Amino acid sequence: MFRILYVDDVQISYSSKFLNVAERQIQTTINNFTKWAEQNGFVFSIEKTVSVVFSRKRGVFPNPELFIDLKIRSTKALNILKVLANTRWGADRTSLLRLYRALIRSKLDCGSVVYSSACKSLLKILDPVHHQGLRLCLGAFRTSPVESLYAEAYEPPLDLQRKYLCLNYFMKIQSIKTNTAYSYLFNFSLYDFKSHRSSLTYSQPFHFRIGDLINDLNLNIGRIALCKISEMLPWKVTYPKVDFTLSCYSKTCTPVSTYRTLYLEHRELFSDYEPIFTDGSKSESHVGSAVVSLSTTPCQPFKASSHPILVDITYALANHLKKKVIRFCWIPGHAGITGNEVADTAARSATGSSERFPIPHSDLKACFRQKLQSVWQSNWDQQTENKLHSVMPVLAPTVPSSSNRREQVIWTRLRLGHTRLTHRHLLFGEPPPYCEICNVPLSVKHILCDCPHSNHLRHRLFNSVDFTISSILNNSTNSSLVFKFLSIKGFIHHI
Repeated sequence: MFRILYVDDVQISYSSKFLNVAERQIQTTINNFTKWAEQNGFVFSIEKTVSVVFSRKRGVFPNPELFIDLKIRSTKALNILKVLANTRWGADRTSLLRLYRALIRSKLDCGSVVYSSACKSLLKILDPVHHQGLRLCLGAFRTSPVESLYAEAYEPPLDLQRKYLCLNYFMKIQSIKTNTAYSYLFNFSLYDFKSHRSSLTYSQPFHFRIGDLINDLNLNIGRIALCKISEMLPWKVTYPKVDFTLSCYSKTCTPVSTYRTLYLEHRELFSDYEPIFTDGSKSESHVGSAVVSLSTTPCQPFKASSHPILVDITYALANHLKKKVIRFCWIPGHAGITGNEVADTAARSATGSSERFPIPHSDLKACFRQKLQSVWQSNWDQQTENKLHSVMPVLAPTVPSSSNRREQVIWTRLRLGHTRLTHRHLLFGEPPPYCEICNVPLSVKHILCDCPHSNHLRHRLFNSVDFTISSILNNSTNSSLVFKFLSIKGFIHHI
């Protein structure tokens, strides 16, 4: 046992291979200190007394209280949604989801690159906050499955969101060699860690977890372009002059001949300028761009992902310091303008080039989203018993049925298949409701599609009695007819 006294501050420490032994020795010493202090008229401050465990195990071990504190702070932010999310007069769903992402999910995302190494039981502490936020935004009934909340709000689970943020951070660090974390992440082969895995008895380091994630998602990542600091001094940056004169004309209503005439008039105004045309093209697997100057070489194709055009523009803007005047002008594509047509042809040819350039880390974000979307879709495909899955088998953003909050809530609950009428019994321990005509369990599908007692009303409103729950609830244009159907049947106030 080691004791250190500095004025009125005391530190005691104990070293042991077993944590419980160290705790017992420390506690015994504290008890002796307390007894001595009481006998001599001293008092130790409980608020200033803390304990720290030092271990030779490398890595960060988040304190469980950190997650509890994060949950408390996020739950307090949910109070704003509770005020605005009244199911009868509250804000619309789109606005509520924006508030949720800005006020609550931003707190959950902050620092997730660090705390994502925690065990699953600790990470699950944050899931109820995510679920409650989505439930408030959608106005979903309490019994609605969380998978349905994710799909209806088009908001991924927190574990997928954390993976996305970790991938973005990893690629960003790879593009900045001067970053302190770079040497820790890239001084060894990322994929050569099989020999070390057997010795890991705790949460794996960040680069190990990212290596697994890259392999699991089958990501083929090429060279990452390095971020370069501009040589221009910030206070000497001159904003470019951009001309959008030709964009004032609607392309669908303006003939090609008119565009050519307008372009020639514009060139006449700036006849002392040298025109340079740029264009880009995209195929299923490649992206290309081109820069064309009619007065010199015909064209020079580039790979768009390397952004050489942006590099050229940077140097061009730097020429402001040399008193060179540069103007940017938007011109319509496929309007018979010679230079633009040549640039378009050159950009398309660049997509067939086998040459590969370094990719900016920001360009990989869409790829990460797509890969994680596939994982989310795969998990959603397994929810065959989920009522929303029969309505929306493919994950996609949904369009609100109307701007009225009450109608949005009713439409959402119908799609989720969980309403007050059909699932209230789960909350109050009551027997499940049955259809009085058919003597079968009452459900949204039975009310809208199956009950033969409503065939005449269905035919009158929908001009058909043979339709599926997907065909009626997957199209928001049917909402007014569905609301009218429920009003006539007397169910509209029980949803």
